[in-house]
Amino acid sequence: MKTIVKLTLLVVAGIVIFNYWPARSPETEPRVPDPKTQRETRAGPVIGTADADNTYAWLGIPFAAPPLKDLRWSAPHPVELWRETRQVVGFRDLCVQLSGPLDGLPEDSGPIVGSEDCLYLNIWSPQAHSSADGTKLPVMFWIHGGGNTIGTANTYNGSKLASGEQVVVVTINYRLGFFGWMSHPALRIAGRDPLDSSGNYANLDMIAALTWVQDNIGNFGGDPDNVTIFGESAGGLNVFTLMASPLASGLFHQAIAQSGSVGTTPRWRAENFQSDPEPGEIMSSREWLSLQLQNTGRATDPAAARAAQELMSDIQTRDFMYSLSAEQILEGISGGAGMYSAPQSIRDGTVLPLDSLFTLFLDPTRYNSVPLITGSNRDEAKLFLAQSPEFVERRFGFLPRIIDEQAYNALSAYLSDNWKATAVDGTADLIAANGGKPVFAYRWDWDEGGKSFLVDYRKLLGAAHGLEVAYIFDSFEGGIMAPGLYTDENIPGRDLLAAQMRGYWSEFARTGSPNKGRDGTQTQWTQWTTSAPNLMRLDTEADGGLQLVKEPMTTAMLKQRLSEDQNIPDLHSRCSLHVQLFLLANAGDDVWDEAEYEVLGCAEFDPWSLDVSP
Repeated sequence: MKTIVKLTLLVVAGIVIFNYWPARSPETEPRVPDPKTQRETRAGPVIGTADADNTYAWLGIPFAAPPLKDLRWSAPHPVELWRETRQVVGFRDLCVQLSGPLDGLPEDSGPIVGSEDCLYLNIWSPQAHSSADGTKLPVMFWIHGGGNTIGTANTYNGSKLASGEQVVVVTINYRLGFFGWMSHPALRIAGRDPLDSSGNYANLDMIAALTWVQDNIGNFGGDPDNVTIFGESAGGLNVFTLMASPLASGLFHQAIAQSGSVGTTPRWRAENFQSDPEPGEIMSSREWLSLQLQNTGRATDPAAARAAQELMSDIQTRDFMYSLSAEQILEGISGGAGMYSAPQSIRDGTVLPLDSLFTLFLDPTRYNSVPLITGSNRDEAKLFLAQSPEFVERRFGFLPRIIDEQAYNALSAYLSDNWKATAVDGTADLIAANGGKPVFAYRWDWDEGGKSFLVDYRKLLGAAHGLEVAYIFDSFEGGIMAPGLYTDENIPGRDLLAAQMRGYWSEFARTGSPNKGRDGTQTQWTQWTTSAPNLMRLDTEADGGLQLVKEPMTTAMLKQRLSEDQNIPDLHSRCSLHVQLFLLANAGDDVWDEAEYEVLGCAEFDPWSLDVSP
């Protein structure tokens, strides 16, 4: 484990070099409005189109006013009403973000893509379903991942899920990065609405979209009294924060967090300078503002920018922030494939409680307690480690080869097990032990990617972060998939596993329990309890198939493993890994203990300034 000296910071996000998300269906010609799809909404009539898999689709319905100009950092406002039938037959712009391989746009689109006018949702409903008898279908409300800085609802086509499982699928856009989360005193000027001052604008976007569903989905065949929110990666985090938000109460009835995280951000960490006694994040609002002052020529260096901020009034600061274009807001920001570090899910006391998720889950009266599925992938971290030249070299500039397989697997195990210990086992235990609604846990183990003399995806990715999404949407074709990941040889196994997973997900959406899947033939999925920590292992028949097992993982177990691991070469490496696992990763301050850190002998290393990146 020599290479563990330099660690890769685990960002709970999305893809860097592999597009594992299902690609949107190619639109080779304009979609044609179908008269059978005319529906009423509270804002006005809409007409959609016939889509694949015998579904109707309504693409690009506005659920809030465009957050432009003075509405940029404010709670979403109501849509302006319309009288003429509005054609909603094509995806709208993705939300403003740094360009990357996920945006689906030409490579010459520029470094910044998308629009601030992006608050739209998409709906798929089975054509065969008739609501004439008053019956309504379960609603599955998808929240995309991408580190909350990249991604779009447009990437996910819900037609196969809607048709195959007889559900109504909704996908949404929400503001990203600095546009979706911005907590700064200048935005809390006296007299401003608390929602406008919250900093959690993207969370409010999701709540506005859920409110739209409550008001309108009945006209699209969906049941407003049976809504399941589900999301992956950052979308999984957003599922948990919706469970935490008092403003989302009653807007959904089940929740599925796929590879989510449970770390939320205290306001001081979202706002402070990194040099403050309570240090802020790398790109806190004040650090971001310093960068903008330098970019616009108002300051020559960070010290001058900080001094300038201290002299600016709140009004002057606010006016400066609103004067910046979308391009300027992202200027000078860097990150892998468009992702960048920025505060999100801020504990403001209005949209999100001041307490952490772990604290809230101690008392079901303090959060939106609904039946929950939470799970992770066995090799989450391999997606991220595969990006680092510290661990993977590129032969001929593109063919990946693991440099030290033992070190690669060992570090992946630590990071992936920590993900499971916090977002899955730890969350399930807290909810189950304190009287919350039933929790169902899973681990996704599919690792049968293609293998050749050039690339072995079974070792490079295994059951990596995000790979399970294609199984839910039944989309293994199109997009920028890793060449050779999906092969003719692994079709039978993955197709069966995909059908089984969709069966569990849709049955859960229908009843609040995955049971034996929608067709009643699958392994019974029993809820997690403190005495029986049941976990459904999702894999192909060749690797054991669906198995209900008990394999609990706790942060205490990980800390013990770390303290005894003889393969870690030196104290600095051990301290760095401890910081990455228990301070910077999924749960943040909830599993961090300064005394434990010092007992390890790490007192000489400031955890906030310890280098944990390659």
